[in-house]
Amino acid sequence: MQFCDQYPLPEATSSCATSSQLQETQQFEQPLVLLTPPQPPVVLPVKLLWLIWVFWLYGAIALPLLAISWGWLWWEMLLVVAAYSCLIAAAYSYVFGCRQKLLSRYKQQVLEYNQQEMLSQQEILSQQETLSQQETLSQQKRLSQQEILSNKQQEFPTFKLEKQRLQTVFKSVKIDLHHRNRSLKDLMSLRVSSTGISQARQGVSEERFLQYLQQYFEEVVQAAEFKIPSSQRSYSADFTVIHTPSGLGIDVEIDEPYAGKSKKPTHCCDADSDMRRNQLFLEWNWIVVRFTEKQVVQAPLSCCKFLAQAIAFVTGDRSYLKQLETEPDLLSVKPWTTTEARAMAKSNYRLTYLSGFGVGSACDRLSSQP
Repeated sequence: MQFCDQYPLPEATSSCATSSQLQETQQFEQPLVLLTPPQPPVVLPVKLLWLIWVFWLYGAIALPLLAISWGWLWWEMLLVVAAYSCLIAAAYSYVFGCRQKLLSRYKQQVLEYNQQEMLSQQEILSQQETLSQQETLSQQKRLSQQEILSNKQQEFPTFKLEKQRLQTVFKSVKIDLHHRNRSLKDLMSLRVSSTGISQARQGVSEERFLQYLQQYFEEVVQAAEFKIPSSQRSYSADFTVIHTPSGLGIDVEIDEPYAGKSKKPTHCCDADSDMRRNQLFLEWNWIVVRFTEKQVVQAPLSCCKFLAQAIAFVTGDRSYLKQLETEPDLLSVKPWTTTEARAMAKSNYRLTYLSGFGVGSACDRLSSQP
C-alpha cells in the first residue's frame, strides 16, 4: 500500500548499560582448638612389684614353720603353701596387667596427640596462606573497584548524553507513531463498508477456515456483500477481517482452480476478472489477501499468521502475531493459468487434498458446486 511507503513504522535503537555488582564474601576463620597433652597415668614402679615376690618368699617360709608348730601333716602344709603361692601369683598378674594397660593407653594417647598437633600446625599454615591470598584478592578488588569507579566517572557524561539522545529519539518515535496512527485512522475512515450479507454459495473449505479466523481475530464477517458502483451487480467477500483499533480492513479470498461441478477454470492469473475486483477493493481502502484452497486446507494456521503479519506491518500491532509466532510461515504458491486450471480439473486435482480435509461430505459438496 502507498500508505506503508509514505508512513513507514518508526524504528528506534536502544542501548542499555549493564553494571555488575562486585560481591565480597568474608570468610571467618575457624576457631583453633588448643590441644592438651595427655597426662601420664599413675602406676606402680617396677621396683615395688618385686615387693610382692618378697612378701611371697616370707610367707612361703613362715607358713611351713607355723604348720610344724601346729602339728599339721606334711600334705596339709603343702596344700596351704600351694594355695598361698597361687594367690600371690594372681595378685601379681592383676597388678602387672593393669599397669600395662594404663601404659599402653597412655602411649596411644601420646601418638594421637602428636598426630593432631601436626594436623593443627598444617591447618594454621593453610589458614595463614588463605588469609594472605584473601588479603591479596581484597587489595585487587579494591583497586578494581577504584578503577571501575574512575571509569564510571569518566563515562558518566557520555551516558548522560546517550540518555538524552535516546529520550529525544523515543520522543520523536512516539510523535511519529501517533501521527502515523492518526493518518491511518483518517484513511480508514474513508473505507467503503459492506452493504449486507451475500447469498452466494460458500466454498467447501470456508466453513472450517472461518473457525480458525474467529479463534485469532476479533471482528470476522463471512460473505460480506459490496455494491459495485454504476452496476446492478455486487461483489461477495469470502471473509472480511477488521482491525478494530485502527479500522484497517482485509478482504480474505479463497481461490479454487476450477468449479466443482462444471469444471470451469476460476481465479486464473491470465484472466482480468480478479484483477478488476482487486483494484476496486484497493480503491475502497481495503487490503486484499488471496489464499489458494489448498493453503487454507493444509495450513490454516499459517494463513492466519500471514494475516497477523499484514496487520502488524500496517498498524504496528503485534498482539495477533504473538499468538502465532510458533507457527511456520506460509509458503508461496505460483498462480495458475487457464490451461493449467483445465489440466487440474481433468485430473480432479482438488480431490487430492480435500479427501483428507476432515469433512465427511467434502467430496459430495465439491461435486455439487456449480
